[in-house]
Amino acid sequence: MLHLGSIRGTSIDVDFTFFVLIGFFVLSNYSVEPTPAHALLWIPILFLSVLIHELAHAAAIGLFGYGESQIVLGGMGGVTMNARRAESWHDMIISGVGPLSSYAIYWVALLVYNRYDVHDPMLAALLPRLSWANLLWAKFNILPIPPLDGGSVLRNFLNLFLKDKTSFVITTWVGMLTAAGLILYFLLQRNFFLAMMIAWFLISNWQKWEYFREHGYPGD
Repeated sequence: MLHLGSIRGTSIDVDFTFFVLIGFFVLSNYSVEPTPAHALLWIPILFLSVLIHELAHAAAIGLFGYGESQIVLGGMGGVTMNARRAESWHDMIISGVGPLSSYAIYWVALLVYNRYDVHDPMLAALLPRLSWANLLWAKFNILPIPPLDGGSVLRNFLNLFLKDKTSFVITTWVGMLTAAGLILYFLLQRNFFLAMMIAWFLISNWQKWEYFREHGYPGD
């Protein structure tokens, strides 16, 4: 684990798997980009996109008074950890600001690219890629599949009206069914990378469901 530092008490660390993710994107774009330098643009794109997304979560956590967090950038993107017992509507907002920050990056990068005459060739190449990547990252994260932000928003929304146990069951099954449909879609599109990522979420949710069936829900 590489420690990068901290911002207002929130620590930022990079797991080795994040470098694997970056390497995958650089190599997969190496043959389709105009030059090797353009493929290397995916390093700052991934780093900034994931970091700002997680910092948005950490900022919301801090604004609600839950203290400092730990951000870890890893192979599945990033995670913001904080030992809190938050109200459901707080957690809805905390989860939702991540995708909103990605949409904000998409909009700002696109605005700068379209409105201003960018003379630097690499910056002109970076901005549309940064915009496109964050649009996809935002859409991906709002999928109702735990542990993605969309899954967390769905569960905490249901918690406003239902018991947490019921919300867990509904969210887990919505997540598994959504994941199964997306895996089939991506396989048909021959997008094996996204199919594998979604399969990991499907397996994770199935394991949680099996644990629930065998051990029950905490507090039962």
